[in-house]
Amino acid sequence: MTTMQTNASEPASQAQVRRRKVYYVSGFDPRGAAFYHRLYREEAARQSVHHGDGRVEVGARSRRGPHVSGWDVAGRWGAHEVVTEYQFLHWDDLVRSQWEPNLLRLLWSAMASYAGYARCGAFARLRRGFRGPFYSALYPVAYVALVLLLGLGAGAAVLALLGAALPPLAASAAALAVAGGAIWSGMSLGNRLAVFWLLRTYRCVHGWGVREQPELDRRIEELAAWIREDLQRSPADEALLIGHSVGSIVATSLAARLLDALPPEQRRTMTLITLGQCIPLLGLIPTATAFRASLRRLGQEREMQWFDMNARADSLCFAQVSPLEIAGIAGNAGRPLRLVVRPFRMFGKGEYARMKLSKQRLHFQYLMASALPNEYDYFRMTAGPSRIRPF
Repeated sequence: MTTMQTNASEPASQAQVRRRKVYYVSGFDPRGAAFYHRLYREEAARQSVHHGDGRVEVGARSRRGPHVSGWDVAGRWGAHEVVTEYQFLHWDDLVRSQWEPNLLRLLWSAMASYAGYARCGAFARLRRGFRGPFYSALYPVAYVALVLLLGLGAGAAVLALLGAALPPLAASAAALAVAGGAIWSGMSLGNRLAVFWLLRTYRCVHGWGVREQPELDRRIEELAAWIREDLQRSPADEALLIGHSVGSIVATSLAARLLDALPPEQRRTMTLITLGQCIPLLGLIPTATAFRASLRRLGQEREMQWFDMNARADSLCFAQVSPLEIAGIAGNAGRPLRLVVRPFRMFGKGEYARMKLSKQRLHFQYLMASALPNEYDYFRMTAGPSRIRPF
């Protein structure tokens, strides 16, 4: 089965793509366009072994607008050539401004956000029907609690062992040193296990639901205006608006604004794609009225396609659940179209088992190459010869 082929019911002239626009929104990540350009270039080269006579060449990165960087991608598929203008929509500067560096302040404010999720009923809703995301939400809290308990336990054990052999002050100092070292080691490991990245994410998104976010709202308006003007300046056969992880929240907000900004014929060439989406993190908060209105508007849209692609194994996303249904928002039947990504078919058993040890690595697989050919192929989707279709 070839990946992301065009719908067979479309005429061949509409199915083929010669010029494509990709508008990409990254997740809650302080890394900017340089990181994602390098990732795309390197992973596209790795994926090329599965493309037969297809070739994808990634050009240099440049600034395209006040909040837009981009690079051109030349796809050659036999005799067919495709030019994709891949645009990175910046909101990473806003992420950095909300990225709490102090661990103690982060833990305190994150606990307040967790309490807010509990009070508004979001965690109860997840616990009743969507236990995977619920346990993932508890994972950082459980990890921090375990590290503290183990550290304090180690300190208490040292104090008990040395209490009779050393003066009280020396025994206490040794116990504090062991406890502090154990806690520091656990927290350092937590950084590599994405524990504090998750805490920052929950803290930030909860804030979006309970307080006005003028800078983020203004950025979304500016990016929507950029996309509208960009499509007017240089129309494309296909436009993909892609949001990954928490970027799916920004991308859906952008798409909702574009519904009123673009004429029907342009909306028909655009597809919203949410990868490893975290939309319910905001959609479940009752006070996030503007965002919930955007979801409602998207749910009723008939021109712009919306594909929601998630892997069941990805515990950092809301797989197997409609982002509209979980938030109690009615939409047209089959919207969004939910597609299952199967990373266990992309790698051998041993390599896949190692990958699963890192939640963050698995969560990024949507943007990366596979060791084995697979129906999901990000690079054929964004640089291939045909319009996107369900796989």
